[in-house]
Amino acid sequence: MNKLSIAFIAALAAGMISGQASATVIDFVAEAGARGERGVADGTILNTAEMGGLNLKFSGGIGGDSSDFAYFNTATPNGSPQGLGTCSRLDSLNQCNPEYDDVVASNEWVEVGFVDGPFNVAALSFVGGGNASLDSSTGLIKITTSLNSIISVVTMSFAQATTHAFGLVDWIRFQFVGSEFVVASISDIPLPGALPLLLSGLAGLGFAARRKKA
Repeated sequence: MNKLSIAFIAALAAGMISGQASATVIDFVAEAGARGERGVADGTILNTAEMGGLNLKFSGGIGGDSSDFAYFNTATPNGSPQGLGTCSRLDSLNQCNPEYDDVVASNEWVEVGFVDGPFNVAALSFVGGGNASLDSSTGLIKITTSLNSIISVVTMSFAQATTHAFGLVDWIRFQFVGSEFVVASISDIPLPGALPLLLSGLAGLGFAARRKKA
């Protein structure tokens, strides 16, 4: 194997490392807990440590209209934070009024846009009423994504959505189908398990090339 080939493969591996090694967690539960319950106007861009230090744009709507607010929700009986929901009307303190209208319910949706560039959505987590996890639920959710203006729409169970690799997206929308919910978190992929094998293989190729030359 010549030096050019080895350099090309090494560059490919470096690209894999830089593109896939980090694991970013956008934690809406932590965001609600850290900064309190509140709604935000459509198009609001936020960047916090709890949400991975990314510039994220939020929208909420009913049907096809952007007439809801994205809502960071802590409204549970024990005050525990839930995550990202919606609200149709806010009071002067940006609190949901009525207070029970703070989840994604019938015909509603909430959307997260990735301002800095496409984000690799590989893991999701959801919470339902009473702060109970929906991550093993057979209830259905509709998820719409866009990449370079190409729209993809899929309806699946919450359990399926938590393990479905959506790939790179410019924005992702979560819509009610049959169960009220909030979005607990979005995350990308961790270091792939095959990468150490690839790197060890590259090292072996380099050693073989040097031995052959000698």
